[in-house]
Amino acid sequence: MTTAENSGLGNLTSFFARKRGVLLNRVLPGWTNTKIDAQLFMPATRTSKTFRLPRGFDQSDLKTDDGTVRVYRTGKGPCVVFVHGWGGNAVQFFPLMRGLSQIGFSAMAFDHLGHGQSERKPGTPQQCIATTNFVLNRIRKNGGDGLAAVVGHSTGCVSIANARPALLKDTPLFLISPVFNYKLFFLKRLVKLGLDNELVKQYASRFTAIYRNEYQKLELARHLARYGDYTVVAHDETDSESAVLDSAKFCARYPLTRLLVTKQYDHVRLINSESVWQELKSHLNYDDTTINYTADVVYDTADIVYE
Repeated sequence: MTTAENSGLGNLTSFFARKRGVLLNRVLPGWTNTKIDAQLFMPATRTSKTFRLPRGFDQSDLKTDDGTVRVYRTGKGPCVVFVHGWGGNAVQFFPLMRGLSQIGFSAMAFDHLGHGQSERKPGTPQQCIATTNFVLNRIRKNGGDGLAAVVGHSTGCVSIANARPALLKDTPLFLISPVFNYKLFFLKRLVKLGLDNELVKQYASRFTAIYRNEYQKLELARHLARYGDYTVVAHDETDSESAVLDSAKFCARYPLTRLLVTKQYDHVRLINSESVWQELKSHLNYDDTTINYTADVVYDTADIVYE
């Protein structure tokens, strides 16, 4: 079969797939919405079955009220908790966690439901907030050396800002690539699913209709203000997922909030940049620059997949 014939066959298959999607949505709209929900809130970001932890890391399963989440820990000392965003997982933070373990801190990260190695249940924004509350409450109850800081990325920052205030009292926050405009972020993710345009439009209309009641009240700026004195915000100028201008506007309203702006890392790579590492150490009042840092974690099996 020629290249042209292959291309034509592929286009024909794509055409029928789109038509089938539109037909299903007309006949069984609820079913179609459920399928899209599954793709949005249970993204394909699971680590490989052959994945093994880097040296010095431990993993365990934590049973929450809504499902079982995978938890990763390393180091000893005051605890820094990491909260990932939509489509991410705890592995994204491993380099920072390893660095903290070398300077006298313990670090903990977990996979939200529907993400990474956690139970395959929908990781909706409300669910992510509930899981974050559960983890922070567990740390508070266990005592130990205390909660040193909470670090979030992307929509993980929304989960942190909506956590119960008592759990974050007097706790420094470090927000990386925060999403202030959740509605726009969500719609961008919807488009990236590659669905038929008609399905995207119909689902987007449905989302917009329920946004005011279910999602708008979770917007980051509505809640982050109460933590402004303790917050560092790191954002990259080239971020295509969330606008750096949103972070700049928020920090301008709260002068004691520190804004770190970089120029080359986009939305995800910023997490493990040297700039973030140095700022995080400073945020934790650790100024020793002799600790080497690299964004590369050596794995026994480096088959890790995340956005």
